[in-house]
Amino acid sequence: MINEEIVQGIGNPLAWIIDGDCLYDFAVKAEYISMFTESNEVIDVSNQYPEHNGLTVRFIKNEQIIEDFQTSEYFGSILLSEPQIVSLFNYPYGHFVVSPNAKFDGNKFIITDRDVMGLPAWHPKNPNTPEGYFDQFNQ
Repeated sequence: MINEEIVQGIGNPLAWIIDGDCLYDFAVKAEYISMFTESNEVIDVSNQYPEHNGLTVRFIKNEQIIEDFQTSEYFGSILLSEPQIVSLFNYPYGHFVVSPNAKFDGNKFIITDRDVMGLPAWHPKNPNTPEGYFDQFNQ
């Protein structure tokens, strides 16, 4: 059984999205990314961990238990709601996302708490930055 403190760290920043709203985001250590992105079922098993003040969910893939994960009631309820999970690296403006101040239209993030017009859509160290993208800023 693990918790957010264990899975957070240097890795891939993910966002959990429902109906286009970015409800939660944090960087996930590489060894835990597949738990979130590849499980095909998440169930509430909080009754098995009565000492935890929050929710405990179980990630399942192809009927095999991946891991039990203890978290807040807020994030646990998001996980139980079958959110879309995307890497912030994979989309423009992902490096500006601070949930819940962002929306996702399927192609890019829309930042709702500040103006990002004129700022680079991609982070300079993002491995998914289109080749030559930053040439436009060097002119």
